[in-house]
Amino acid sequence: MNGILNGFVDNVVQCWGCEVFDNLFKVVSVSGAAVYEKISNLCFIIFGVLFGFYIIWAVWKHINPKKPDASDPLYVKTVGRVIVNSLFALALLGIGVGFPRFITRITFEPVADITLVYSQAVLKTAPEIVNERVTYQPMDMPDDGLYRPKLRDTVISIMKTTITLFQSFMKLGIAVMDEAFTWSKIRGIGDIFRHVLIFFVGLYLFYGFFKFFLRFCFYFVDVIVAMAMFAFLFPIALMMMSFRGGDMPEWMSSLGKGLGTNQIKKLVNAIITLGSAVITYMVILIIIARFFSDTGTSVTELMSAITSGTVISEDLSESNLTTLTLAGTIILVYVLNYIYGQIPQVSKMILDTFGVSEENKLSEQMANDAEKLVGIVTDKIKTVGGIIVNGGEKKEDKSSDKPKDDKSKDDKGDGKK
Repeated sequence: MNGILNGFVDNVVQCWGCEVFDNLFKVVSVSGAAVYEKISNLCFIIFGVLFGFYIIWAVWKHINPKKPDASDPLYVKTVGRVIVNSLFALALLGIGVGFPRFITRITFEPVADITLVYSQAVLKTAPEIVNERVTYQPMDMPDDGLYRPKLRDTVISIMKTTITLFQSFMKLGIAVMDEAFTWSKIRGIGDIFRHVLIFFVGLYLFYGFFKFFLRFCFYFVDVIVAMAMFAFLFPIALMMMSFRGGDMPEWMSSLGKGLGTNQIKKLVNAIITLGSAVITYMVILIIIARFFSDTGTSVTELMSAITSGTVISEDLSESNLTTLTLAGTIILVYVLNYIYGQIPQVSKMILDTFGVSEENKLSEQMANDAEKLVGIVTDKIKTVGGIIVNGGEKKEDKSSDKPKDDKSKDDKGDGKK
């Protein structure tokens, strides 16, 4: 079983979303750089219009006959501050695509690099091992876009590194199921019952982490959406920075904040969330390794075998597997499900460290929709399978036939009368 299913895991559990992310990243980066100058020119026009309205507002605030404001007679707090802010904002806007490219280099890229280094350090793996197990390689792209190819490569490496963890867990489940088919260890009815439990524990591990692998394939959606929003809104955000910090209408200052720093935080959020789940998966790995190893055995060795994807049934503790009970199985399943549910909490703790709120909802929604679709397809397969087993005949509902029989009897009775 190990050879067949391990080959299935190696071939199927690959980075399904990497190619999609790669293509979308290239489109967003190249198109964002191409339209940046046009959007910048539009922003200069929008600034002129808003600045005109702002001057009218500031003047009216001082000459309003009902409630005049004489605290700023020289307009230092209003018009003067906006003029100073606009000198910096519009100058940076005129630099061109080089400025947002610099921003991404000093903000997003370090966050992605730290996430990748930490993920690979926790899993005790190296880029060469990751590339060997998850074979996708990024495509060539020009280096004159809004984002550098290095950022694309790092995000893809984070995705590939995490997928190697799913491969490892699934291979652990295969090793546990393989142990259940060790017929030489079955000597009685009790052993048969325990080995059935062992099989379902392995199946649970295999299926559970395959399901989480499918959900993880949608995590890149939040990253690419955040990148697209930043690429096309950055010129407007930079222009709106002129209207921050002074005495001005609340809607104008809030608009500058919403389009400016919030867009940067959303992209940082998406990149951090992509790799933060690895921490929780590592906790799960430690618990599983402790569950299947002897008391005196080094958990590190078993964890190394699991993360390398070479774990086999002989690596597992024979005493723990043979003493596996129904209560133990239920506890394991409950603990793992509980820890699965803590993944958003762990992500939130990491995001709070960076001062970023958790806002990635699109990937979760798409993953839930995909899960529902898989459930519908599975139900249809069950229905078709049941029809085939019954020889192409559908089972008739006996309850629906009974009223017809009663009615026919009544009709006959009425005829006799």
